[in-house]
Amino acid sequence: MSACTEAQQANEREEKIDESSINNVWHKAKLRGVAFRAIGQEPGWLLEITNGIEILLVTDYGEQRTSYPYVEPVVHQEERRTVFIAGDDGTVIEIRGVPCTDTMSGEEFEVSVTIKQTDRELQGCGRALF
Repeated sequence: MSACTEAQQANEREEKIDESSINNVWHKAKLRGVAFRAIGQEPGWLLEITNGIEILLVTDYGEQRTSYPYVEPVVHQEERRTVFIAGDDGTVIEIRGVPCTDTMSGEEFEVSVTIKQTDRELQGCGRALF
């Protein structure tokens, strides 16, 4: 097999991986050191928690981006619930060990996520990135 053909096949494999699914986004987050990631719809939002570094919340389809310093969560093991209180605005991030299905993609997740801010509440799904 020629080097050119091998390179073409490698490029085709990479394109298939890049086009594969939303999981590629999750893998890239993991490579950046993100320990937990969640998404929600209407309006579209995402949450990325990087242990010891930051809690990143992107809302309104990417228009609002808020980075909070990482805070240790309160873990309620018997309730299968983890709560972060982020920033001076008192944003509450609650991760519950309840299966969840994304309303847009139909993808299933291990946990449900609720984010409570002063003026709204966001619902979505997430997973730990190992």
